[in-house]
Amino acid sequence: MNLVRSAFESPLVAGAAFGVAALAGAYYATYAVRSQWLGPADWRGRTDTSSVALTFDDGPSPDTVRVLDVLSAHGARATFFMVGQHAERHARTARRVAAEGHEVGNHSYSHPVFLYRGARETRRQLSRAQSAIEEASGARPRFSRPPCGVRTPAYFRAARAMGLRTVQWTVAGFDWKRIGEREIARRVLKGAGAGAIILLHDGDSEGRERRGETVAALPLIFEGLKERGLKVEPLSRLLGVEAHATAEV
Repeated sequence: MNLVRSAFESPLVAGAAFGVAALAGAYYATYAVRSQWLGPADWRGRTDTSSVALTFDDGPSPDTVRVLDVLSAHGARATFFMVGQHAERHARTARRVAAEGHEVGNHSYSHPVFLYRGARETRRQLSRAQSAIEEASGARPRFSRPPCGVRTPAYFRAARAMGLRTVQWTVAGFDWKRIGEREIARRVLKGAGAGAIILLHDGDSEGRERRGETVAALPLIFEGLKERGLKVEPLSRLLGVEAHATAEV
């Protein structure tokens, strides 16, 4: 026992243990969806309702049109966290998103992981995305979701300066993996409850993948939510905040 205690009391071991703890803390602060260490981030809405919010990342894309058709058929409004360069490429679709009453959010201009970007590039990514999304959709985002959910001090400084509220998620469909629509729906419904913010994708960060499985999963998700007595509400209503302002166009 004395040998064990002596080992842990040695400066080298203590230093190594501190280093591991520091790395673990840094990982939690930047990557953990629910972490509030670096700044405030909403990962769930009000739980005193029977509502959830649907959010879509990485679009717009050709599949966004199909997502919009399903949402329209169910009378539901969602939030689309757009990549700025994709909004430029699919401006007509971005405009339709806002015109049909859906909310828009800032998901950076080109989808870098901010942990590997400096403060200047982080600000540029958010600022350029704001301009691109506003010009394409006609609405200026008030919400932001950093790529992969990774936050840094520089990200929070830039987001605050632009009046952006950071929104993470409660449950994900893992539709970025090669899984079918039933598995996507199962994963969403497994974690869905009052106040849940659901993460799905209507595009791909590199513009290569199709989201047909996500589109096919949406009717299953709506059916499962209805069976649980849950309805889809706009994210702003779930959080009790204003979503965006109409741009001057």
